[in-house]
Amino acid sequence: MFVEKYRPKKFSDIAGQKSALKELISWINTWGTDKKACLLYGPPGNGKTTSVYVLADEINLDIIEMNASDKRNAEAIEKIVGNASQTYSLDGRKRIIVLDEADNIYGTVDKGGVRALVKIISETRVPIILIANEHWNVSTSIREKCKMINYPKLRYPSIAKVLGDIAKKEEINVSDSQVITLAKNSEGNLRAAINDLENYREDIDKIGTLRDTKTSIFHAIAEVFKRRSCDVREVFWNIDKSPDEILLWIDENLPKVYEKEDLEGAYKMLSRADIYLARTKRRQQYKLWGYAMDLMSSGVSVARKGNFKFTKFSSPSYFTKLARTKAERTIKKGITQKISKKCHCSMRVAKQYLTIAKNLSDYFELEEKEIEFLKSKISL
Repeated sequence: MFVEKYRPKKFSDIAGQKSALKELISWINTWGTDKKACLLYGPPGNGKTTSVYVLADEINLDIIEMNASDKRNAEAIEKIVGNASQTYSLDGRKRIIVLDEADNIYGTVDKGGVRALVKIISETRVPIILIANEHWNVSTSIREKCKMINYPKLRYPSIAKVLGDIAKKEEINVSDSQVITLAKNSEGNLRAAINDLENYREDIDKIGTLRDTKTSIFHAIAEVFKRRSCDVREVFWNIDKSPDEILLWIDENLPKVYEKEDLEGAYKMLSRADIYLARTKRRQQYKLWGYAMDLMSSGVSVARKGNFKFTKFSSPSYFTKLARTKAERTIKKGITQKISKKCHCSMRVAKQYLTIAKNLSDYFELEEKEIEFLKSKISL
């Protein structure tokens, strides 16, 4: 993969972050005199994690990393981070501890994770670096212990330069205008831009039109639950799902991340959104979709007063139930269509005759599996 093949090996290779790198180098050079930890924050794909690995390589540090897949409770943090913060590596090298997605640690939810990390930072004998997309979602008690270093969103000229260099080395026939288009479409995410260059190198004429700007539904609902802002409605503009589906996704995961006292207000917003969606179908007035989307996104987001619980999101159980009952629904629909045809009535009216259809199986020309289906159902 190009992302790994052309990962920066030295500070001069890291695009567009001179100011942030200067602060990071200054912090490590004076470590122990002020803050024992630092927090690198900024949007994804702009060099935060890469900077840490370049730093470790430059001064020969052994990296101990705790990522998002690890548990973040007190026991886990003390076991991984606590032990490493007091010792050197087996080969005698100094260590540096890296905690990714630090904006997904919450004290009460993670059973003392915040408290344990604050204590470790205070007592550590090695540098600790925390990485986050949104610094305001990092606990205040942790931020107070850290030097804050902002990694701003990359400008497209910086991204275009990197893409141009890679295209030249890989002998990809791409024009300057195509590189600039691809850089702009990446929205400041260098990693995404490099992946696009690799994926579309065989069809370079379509660069800029093939870029998948559709946001992941998992990312979108995470933004709703985390940000507590009316602006979250914007993240759904590029979601390739209907408002009905989005409502199901939010409804499925809401109880997992909101505290009890916040659920009432959030579900109130969801229920109102559901009303607008029903009116949209009934009246064919699709402008009402906008009101529904505002309620289920911004309304649910600002309803949260307590902490956001980091959890693994899941797809709506409604879809699973549909898949499980698909065979039965197909048979039922077939029977209803036959009744509708024989009785010259609508499908809605035909459903009323399902309970007596098994007694008129010859008349309705029902198949054996359809008769067995009707017999197995006590009530329809």
